[in-house]
Amino acid sequence: MRGQMWELLSSLDLQPTVDKVQQGVVLDFAHYSLLRDSADAKLRHLMHKVNGNTEREPTVRLQSEQDLLRLQDACLRVSHLLQTSCLALRRLQLDHQDQRLAREALESQLAYMQACLHRSLDSFDRSSWPDSHRR
Repeated sequence: MRGQMWELLSSLDLQPTVDKVQQGVVLDFAHYSLLRDSADAKLRHLMHKVNGNTEREPTVRLQSEQDLLRLQDACLRVSHLLQTSCLALRRLQLDHQDQRLAREALESQLAYMQACLHRSLDSFDRSSWPDSHRR
């Protein structure tokens, strides 16, 4: 049953939920959990595809799978650290100006990661273009 659930989760179109996140909407726990589980399922699906690609060297496939597992682990750690950092900052009972500074600092970190994602995906997308379409 667990395998069927991962398959179902990896096939979900959560773009409306992702759009809400990008608009700054705070998700309820059910949507938050569904987004997390779907993200994990999609990454597992990708790892399965990478691992099943017998056209690639086994060492390349293994390295790719390990990199994806490390990314998944890092995302989980970052999520946890964001939550614990916000709790710690809340306990400090910061004044309004320092709360704004804390929010800006945390959001800047995530903006930096998102910019890294966009740059990396752009490079990834361009690597699959025929030579006549490269910039």
